[in-house]
Amino acid sequence: MMLACLLFFVLTCGMGAAIAARYQFIPSLGGVPGVVANLIGGTLVGGIFAGFLFLLWRIFRLELENEGTEIRIINGFIIGFVATLVGLILNFSLDLIFSTGAGLRIAQGLVLFGSFFLGLRVGYAFERPILPFGRTSLKMIRHMRKKRSAPSKVLDTSVIIDGRVGDLLRTGFLEGEILIPEFVLSELQNIADSSNSLRRRKGRRGLEILRELMQDDSVETRVFSRDYPAIREVDRKLIRLAKEESGVLITTDYNLNRVAQVEGVKILNINELANAVKPRFIPGEEISVQVIDRGEEIGQGIGYLDDGTMVVVENGRRHIGRTIKATVKSTLQTEAGRMLFVEPVGETSRWDR
Repeated sequence: MMLACLLFFVLTCGMGAAIAARYQFIPSLGGVPGVVANLIGGTLVGGIFAGFLFLLWRIFRLELENEGTEIRIINGFIIGFVATLVGLILNFSLDLIFSTGAGLRIAQGLVLFGSFFLGLRVGYAFERPILPFGRTSLKMIRHMRKKRSAPSKVLDTSVIIDGRVGDLLRTGFLEGEILIPEFVLSELQNIADSSNSLRRRKGRRGLEILRELMQDDSVETRVFSRDYPAIREVDRKLIRLAKEESGVLITTDYNLNRVAQVEGVKILNINELANAVKPRFIPGEEISVQVIDRGEEIGQGIGYLDDGTMVVVENGRRHIGRTIKATVKSTLQTEAGRMLFVEPVGETSRWDR
């Protein structure tokens, strides 16, 4: 990107110098030949024009975040266009009043550029659409932005501390810009500075995960500075931000998940995703499981699969500490996740006796 900007700047300066040298806008100044004066002046004007275009690009790229800014930009270009027409009329009037010369051409150029810049600045000061089609233009811009890119993803504190979102983003399954609100960063910092050692470790892990995401070029992240001082709860701020940005809220918080759904905010819950991608097992299928503890019923053992699925092993208590082959008897889906009920291969379930 920097190389492209530098190349554009050099080309614009070169074009300005070539046009000035061709039309000789600037006469000889003292001992400086006219060609040299025009080359220097044209280069400066080209650099100023390139800087102005870069400024406009920055406005569209970085500041086009809310309805107010979009309307201001539309108003600025409308007034700028009208002011440019007025500048053309003034240029024509100057041709009729003064004789043609280098000074007149310079004055006409200044009038033309000055009228456009002045109109752009005056139009940008208006917060409401100055023409009826201002709202229509606004909708067109938003439609183009939505068509061009995926919705932004807003991270909450719980999903950052959880850590799995980093791996998920690196896989490329989530598209769109990742927004990290500053008030979430503040909450993470408070957790990292907590006197409780567990909370402190969680906060520091969250900050480390964010640092890795910010340094990963494959993940488009941005720290978002918008805040809502009138709202105290971070969860309410997240919902408000997701609404205003038409974004998706990523969380592992069950309560935030439910409240956001009531508010009409789209939610991606990492826990629900993890449950959805767990492997499916059918009765009669054989699996390997390590029995690590006793179960609640007599003779039962408990184990876990690699994805965290709990496995209840019938007649498995005597196999504690061993990895055995087991046959799936049934599955149970709960809010906490999926549970498997199995029995060791070659043994008869007590229900079949």
